[in-house]
Amino acid sequence: MQRFMAELSRPIEQVDFEKSWHTDPSLNENQRKVDFTFQGRRIFAVIDSDSSERWASATFYSSFSAAIRRIDRACNVRWL
Repeated sequence: MQRFMAELSRPIEQVDFEKSWHTDPSLNENQRKVDFTFQGRRIFAVIDSDSSERWASATFYSSFSAAIRRIDRACNVRWL
């Protein structure tokens, strides 16, 4: 299991984020399941993985940031 926490410069709607996340062409059906929890401008991501192979942080950050920017190009992401 992996966990990430991000803080956004602007609030976004969870429904909009999840739609953007699931339409990302770089993510495929075999990608690990990710559960997102929104608390204001903070977003927590928990990646459930049955295998010992971890999702590279840089790759996850890139996919996450791209999903945010498809919603709001001016929104910045800070990783905590």
